[in-house]
Parts: sequence; structure tokens; C-alpha cells
Amino acid sequence: MPEPTATSTTAKRVTFFEDRAEVTRVAKVSVADGRQWVRLEGATSLLDDRTVQARSLSDRVQVLSARVVRRIREVNDTSNEERQALMLAIKEITAQKAELTTAINRTDRRVSYLHELIVEWCETLAAVPKPGEDSPVAEYAKAWQALTTRDDDYLAQQAEFNDAIDDINAEARRHQQKLSEAGVTRTLHECFIEVQVDASTTDDIELEVKYRTPCALWRPEHMARLDRDAKNPHAGQIEWTTWGVVWHRTGEDWKDVEVAFSTARPAQVADAPNVRDDPLGKRKKTAEERKQVVVQVREETIKDAGERAAAEMPGVDDGGKPLEFTPKGAFSLPGTGQPTRVEVGRRTLKASVARVLMPERAQTAFLKADANWEGDAPILAGPLRLARGNSLVGRSRTKFVAIGQKFETGFGPEDGVRCKRSVHEERETAKLTGSQTIERKVTLRLSNLGDGPQELLINERVPVSEIEGLEVKLKEAKDWKLDEDGYLTRTITLEPRANATCEFSYEIKAKSNVVLPF
Repeated sequence: MPEPTATSTTAKRVTFFEDRAEVTRVAKVSVADGRQWVRLEGATSLLDDRTVQARSLSDRVQVLSARVVRRIREVNDTSNEERQALMLAIKEITAQKAELTTAINRTDRRVSYLHELIVEWCETLAAVPKPGEDSPVAEYAKAWQALTTRDDDYLAQQAEFNDAIDDINAEARRHQQKLSEAGVTRTLHECFIEVQVDASTTDDIELEVKYRTPCALWRPEHMARLDRDAKNPHAGQIEWTTWGVVWHRTGEDWKDVEVAFSTARPAQVADAPNVRDDPLGKRKKTAEERKQVVVQVREETIKDAGERAAAEMPGVDDGGKPLEFTPKGAFSLPGTGQPTRVEVGRRTLKASVARVLMPERAQTAFLKADANWEGDAPILAGPLRLARGNSLVGRSRTKFVAIGQKFETGFGPEDGVRCKRSVHEERETAKLTGSQTIERKVTLRLSNLGDGPQELLINERVPVSEIEGLEVKLKEAKDWKLDEDGYLTRTITLEPRANATCEFSYEIKAKSNVVLPF
């Protein structure tokens, strides 16, 4: 039974997931009355057979089933006519080379004869009579000039023939290489989708097939551009742009297709939780352990939302709800494996801008902008490029931001502000009670290297106690504000080319049975 003729298809829509893509292709085919198989080409050999779906866009044709057919065959990209043309060109080049070789040999014989003649002529110069009235010197000079001129002509002919023979040899090698490559075959992997249809009449119909393929994925990428208000230094605008960066090496070239980006995970299969025993043990404390209270130092992150079920989400972090982004327009996505950016959305937000200094972490102030996300969809976690105006200032990452959520973004350091932080500590232990007292004094020395005033928001912190036997008390902290989490904040304005000093101190008191970690 002869194989059906394959009909080419056109990619219409591509939906990218975390680790695969769903491709929609359409084709116009002519069908006869009755049941028949229609073969469609253009799909990648990597497609998942279980995901193939087919439907007819015409009511007069019913789709019964669909299947995938793969074929491997050896092909030669050079036709017989091209090979015959190469052989004819090589034959002509060989004939030209033979003619040039004959001419070169003839010229070589003439040059040899001329050289013998010159040698013989030079040997007879000794018999030339002395100059006189009947001296033949003029005839000898004229003859010598004729010999050297003919020798130069022969040498020039030899050079021309040698250049021509080199060109012919190079051209012959090129044609021979092409002829050798023409005999080499390559392995071609073909994939067809065959659709069984039942047509009520002979007609031209349009079929649509969908399938999913690996080797294609997408990830979000963002760019935040800060434009500050010239009149109000505390106000500005953030232009937030989101792209979908896609990679695919499916073997297909998608030209002028609709693109969608989804955070759904079609490949994940729900498994039952692994239920097992969780053994717990206990023991009695020793007398020494009952007397002492061991204090540990922990770095805690202040959170304004609930805990996640998983600390690190795999793939695209969508906050637990599948989302789909559909940019407007058609896009071309080459299958080279190189990243291609597709703009998903752009939004301008009002922001409050401040210079923030965290002396415990860095000696330089940073520019921070706070804004409320007012987009139609949340911000997905991903890499973030930062820009001030038209200048790119750095790269960072953003976490998941829900609709209406307040978030902050840093836009790099402010080089005009410097800070030096020093800590002075004094310890004292009571001789009678054994209580311990630690007093720490923190000094910040600030410098403004710029020509204009700089307003800074300084963030510091003090330890927070969670037990009764340990007390942390803030002593000297003029103009500082303390919150319940132990964070100290202060706003200060530095004049141009000026210095300032900020200080605060706190006291740690512990009972005699408390073991401090520092």
C-alpha cells in the first residue's frame, strides 16, 4: 500500500511550561468522501505520543483518531544533475591543465636552449678584438641586449603559466571536494502525525493538531527602571518590564506564532505522602544542666507573611496558583537553543525613594524604592536588571510579589556617602551575685563627599531577649526609634562636604546561671 502524501503544517500557537511546550499546528488538506488517513509533517521527533490531539475546524469532517509515525532514512542532498555537472567541470579543468602543462614544457625547453646559447656566446667574448675603427663591439652589445630581453620574456611566461596552473589546481581541488561530499549521505529523522478522518463529501478542510514536546522551557526576567522626581527627592516612578525568556532545541523553527507562558506543571504527578513514624526521645537533665541556662544567638528574618509549605519552590515560583501570560502579537522563535526574550508586560508605579544605610552590613548607602504592585498579574520570582534612568546599575533577583502587595527594590550604592562603624564593649561580673553585665557602645562616623545635602535613613539593630534571665536594655539612643524586633532607625541630613557622628549604646544583663554565647 503506497504511503499517503505528507501535507505541510504551520505552527500557530506555542504555550511554554517549566520544562516543555505545547505546540498547535494547522494544515489545509483535501479529503475525499469516506474514511481515510491524512499525513501531516512539520512536527518534531521529540514529541510525546500520548499528548497528540487532533480536531477538524470544519463541521463536515469528523476526526476519528490520531497517531504518530516516525521514520529514519539516509538522504543525499546532492542531485544526479549536480553530480554530473561537477564531473563535467572536473573533466574540463583536467583538459585545461594538460594544455597548460604542454605550454610550460615548451617554454622550459626554450629557456634551456637560450641559456646554452648565452653560455656559448659568453665564451666567445675573449676573441673580440680591441676597440678600433673596425671593432664589432656595438654589434656584440646589441646581440647581448636581444638575448637578455628574450630571457626576460621567457621568465615572464613561465611565471604566468605557473600562476595559471596553481589556480587550476585549486579549482580542481574544490570541485573534487564537492564531488566527494556529494557522495556522502546523512541520517534524516522524520516525524508525521497521521489523522484518520471521516468526510461526508469531497472538500478542502483545515485540521488542527496539538502536542507537547520537551527541550523547550521558559523563565521570567524583569527590569526595574527608576526615574526620580526632580522637585521631590523622596518621590519617583518605577517602570517595571517583564519578559518571558524562552529556549528550545526541538528542531522546529516557529515563525510568527502566538506565544503563551504558563506556570502550570503538567508533568507533575501527585503522589501519596510518605507517612512514617517520627520517634521522639527524652532524658533527664543533669544537675549541672538544671542550674545553667545556655543562650544561643540566632539570626531571624522578619517576615510579613505566612510560612511557605516548602522553603524553595522548584521551577517558576507562582505563589501556588497556576498562571498564564499571553503577550500580544506574533513572534519568531528559532530552534537554536539560544535565549529569546518576549515582552510580557510593562507597568509604571509610583514609588517612595530613600537612601538607606545599614552600617552593620556595608559602609555605603543604598538607594531604595518602595512601591505597591498594581499589575494585572503578580510578579514572578526571577532575575532582575536595575537601571537609573538610561543607565544600567546592576543585577539582582526579585521574589514573588502578589497583586496589591508592597515591595521594595534596591538600585545600587550611593558613592557620595561613606560610613565607618566601631563598637566598644565593656564587661563586668558582680562578685557577690555573679550577674553579668555587658555594655556596648556603637559609633557611626558619616561623611558626605558630594556637593549637595544627603538625607539618610540609618538602620541598626540590638539583640532581643526571649528568656527571663537575660535582659537587653537600650541606654543612650537619642533621636533613635526602636521597634519590637530590635531595629533602630534614624533619619539624618548630611550637609555638603560635611561629617557627622551618631552613637547609641545598649546593656545586656544576665543572671549568674546564664551562659552567654559571647
